[in-house]
Amino acid sequence: MKLPLPLSVLSLLASPALSQVALDSVKSFSDLEKVAAQLATQPYQAPSQQLDPFFEGLKYDGHRQIRFLRDKALFADLGDTYRIEFFHPGWMFKKPVVFYNMQATKTVDVPFDRSHFEYGELKVPADAKNPVGYAGFRVLAPDSLVKRPFEFMVFMGASYYRAVTTELGYGISARGVAVNTIGGEPEEFPDFTHFWFQQPKPGDKSFKLLALLNGPSITGAYEFESMPGVTTEMKIKATLHLRKPVKMLGIAPFSSMFWFGENSSPKPYDFRPEVHDSDGLQIEIEGGPSIWRPLDVSRDLRLSIFETDRLKGFGLAERDRDFNNFQDLEAAYHRRPAVWVEPVSGFGKGAVTLVELSTGEETWDNIVAMWKPDQLPATPAEPLKVEYKLNWLDQHEPGKLCKVISSRRGFVMDSDDHLYVIDFQQREVRFNPFDQKRTQPPDIDVVLSGGEGKVVDKRVMLNTETGGWRAFFKLDIPEKTNLLEIMMELKTGKEVISERWMYQWRR
Repeated sequence: MKLPLPLSVLSLLASPALSQVALDSVKSFSDLEKVAAQLATQPYQAPSQQLDPFFEGLKYDGHRQIRFLRDKALFADLGDTYRIEFFHPGWMFKKPVVFYNMQATKTVDVPFDRSHFEYGELKVPADAKNPVGYAGFRVLAPDSLVKRPFEFMVFMGASYYRAVTTELGYGISARGVAVNTIGGEPEEFPDFTHFWFQQPKPGDKSFKLLALLNGPSITGAYEFESMPGVTTEMKIKATLHLRKPVKMLGIAPFSSMFWFGENSSPKPYDFRPEVHDSDGLQIEIEGGPSIWRPLDVSRDLRLSIFETDRLKGFGLAERDRDFNNFQDLEAAYHRRPAVWVEPVSGFGKGAVTLVELSTGEETWDNIVAMWKPDQLPATPAEPLKVEYKLNWLDQHEPGKLCKVISSRRGFVMDSDDHLYVIDFQQREVRFNPFDQKRTQPPDIDVVLSGGEGKVVDKRVMLNTETGGWRAFFKLDIPEKTNLLEIMMELKTGKEVISERWMYQWRR
C-alpha cells in the first residue's frame, strides 16, 4: 500500500504562495502574523476542491451518514479537557483544511485519517482516494462542565463559525471577515485555510486556536480564545492585510435568519406565528444612545448604517423567548443565542451596518450585521489590527434603561394611518399598581426622517400584563413616500429612560 504524503507537504504543493513559509513552525499569534503578511505579497491561489469522484458526488443524505468516531477525537487521550472532532469533506464542503497541533515542544500536523470515521450505509470504493484534509471541526468542552460530552463551537465553510451556550442551541453564524457584502462588487468569501490548536490540559478554563485567513483580496491572522458556559465567551484578535482595495470590509460580521415576526405584514401562510433566529439589532454608543432596531424584510434589500466613533458594542439578539410565539418543537427558535461584540482595540470611526435581504423561506441566512471601518489600509504592507470580545448569550441588557420587548404595527381601523405599538420592559420586573410615581406614564418622543410623514397621535400607558410601558403612535404617510426612518424613545422630562427604538418603513 502506498502511503499518502504528509499533509504539510501536500498543503505546500497545493499552495505555491506558502512554499517559503514553514507552517509547522508556527507557535504563536506573532508567528502567524508574519505568515499572513508574507502571504499578502503573493498572488492569490484558490484552495483546491478536488476530491475523489465518490466524495465529490455526495449529496446531503449521503454526507450526513459519515460520523466521526468520538474515541478518535484529537486530545481524547489527555484526560478531562477540550477535544476536537473533525468533519469529512463532501456535499457542500469540498475544500480540505489543514490542521496543526501546537504541542509544548513542537508543532505537528494533523493528517486526514479515514479510520476515524464510520460511513453508515455508504459503500466507499476500495480505491477511493482520501481527501488531503478535513472540511472543518467542532470543539467539545471538558465533560466535567455539564457532566456529559458538550459540543460548544464549530468552524466549517469559508471563515464561518458558530457557538452555543450550556442553555441555548445553534442559531447565528459568525465570520472572520466580510468582503464586499455591499458596495456593488461581487462578494468574496475568504477561507480559514489552516488552523493551529494549542494543546490543552485538564483544568484549562479556555481553549485557544489560531487560524490563517486567505482570499482574493485579503489575508489575515486570527487568534480565538473561547470559554463555554451559560455565556460562551470569546476573545478574538485579528491582523488583516489587503492584497488589493475593496469596496467594503466588515469586521466581526454575523449572519442570521429572519423570515417573519410580530411586526411582519403580510405574514406567510404558515402555522407558526414567527420564524427567525434573531429579531433585532442592538447597538450601544459610549455616552448614549442605546439602540434597538427590530429586524424586518421586504421585497427590496434594506440597508441601515449607524455611524459612530464611540462604539461601545453591538450584536444581533433573539429577545423573544416565549415558545407560544414560535410553536416550533424541532427548530426551537425561542432558544437561539444572541451575540454581543465588545470592542477592545482597532474600532475607531466607522459604522455598524445592517443588511436585510428578502426571503421566502427559513433555509438561508438573510440578515448580516457587521462593523465597517471608515478607513482601510492603502497597501498590503499596512496591517489592520482589531481585537474584540464576542459573547454568545441569552441577552445583553441595556443597563438601567427600559428594554424593548415587542414591536407591532398595522393600520388604524377605518383609516390608512399606520399604527405602531411598542412594549418596553421596566428594569424593575415587579411593580406596585398603587404607586403613583411608578405608574405615571413617561413622555414619548417620535422623530421621522428620510421621507415625508406626519405623527398624528402618540401616547404611553402602563401595561399591567408585563409591568412595563406600552407606547402607541400613528403615522400619516403620503403615497409619494417610499421610505421612512422612524426613531422613538421614552423620556421623563429631559432624561431618556428607554432604549432608542429605530425602524425603517418601506412601502
